[in-house]
Amino acid sequence: MIGRGEGCLANKFPRLYTLSIGKESTCNQMGKNINGSWEWNLVWRRKLFDWEAEEAKQLQRMIADVKISQGKPDAWEWVHDKDGHYSTKTAYSLLTQEQRGSRGTEIFRRIWNPLFPSKVSAFNWQLVLDRIPTRMNLLRRGITKDMEEGRCAICGEADENAGHLFLNCKCARWIWKACAKWWGAKISFGTDCWNTFQNFGAWTKNKHTIEGWDCIWNTVIWSIWLSRNQKIFQDKEINLRKLFELIQLRSFLWIKATNDRYAFSLTDWLINPIVCLKVTNGAGRLH
Repeated sequence: MIGRGEGCLANKFPRLYTLSIGKESTCNQMGKNINGSWEWNLVWRRKLFDWEAEEAKQLQRMIADVKISQGKPDAWEWVHDKDGHYSTKTAYSLLTQEQRGSRGTEIFRRIWNPLFPSKVSAFNWQLVLDRIPTRMNLLRRGITKDMEEGRCAICGEADENAGHLFLNCKCARWIWKACAKWWGAKISFGTDCWNTFQNFGAWTKNKHTIEGWDCIWNTVIWSIWLSRNQKIFQDKEINLRKLFELIQLRSFLWIKATNDRYAFSLTDWLINPIVCLKVTNGAGRLH
């Protein structure tokens, strides 16, 4: 599938990509020139549902103005070079510019906080970049073929992408609401994990409280992922109340393990986690 400046269309429209019978086709094979005007002919494996048809219309609008050069072979073009040629120099320049952005730097700092186990930080990093093996990612990569295998392993009601699994699945929503009640705060969600994590804890400007919220984020996503895998591979049903209690315990243990001065008990943490986070040492670490 061709790509536009904002990325590959297969990633932007994953459901349509799984339904396309032209995954290996060239652009020339996916349309024809009629009276000097190029017309796309996208063919699907089955009749589209209404919401899929709306996505197909959006896709058609996006590619309507793409000019196809007749008589030339299909080729990739590097949009960051005026001549369309890829070079390591332009790629390096692009990457370093992105890394220098304050948005990416701040998220990187929060993710790789030594407060959390390194494997959890690595998982969170993959999550915000949408690199974890959700069912829809496995479909996009061609690891699984059946579209029904792309449904959420927990609720089975929607496609399992990262945004759904960790933010909008009804089970995830229950967990987040329980966490919000526990902390006495409101939580708002988007559809992607990058922006949601970036805004997580935005209701407070206290960096130690934000650090505590990052701990909650990490324990929630990690616990949901482990429970999801247990359901798939061990056929173990998810008990939301027990999962929430595990999140409370796990977050307490992670914080306590990083600082011997942490003076609060598990009961203190369960009753008022905000108060527990207000005492910090000179280095700004939780204790």
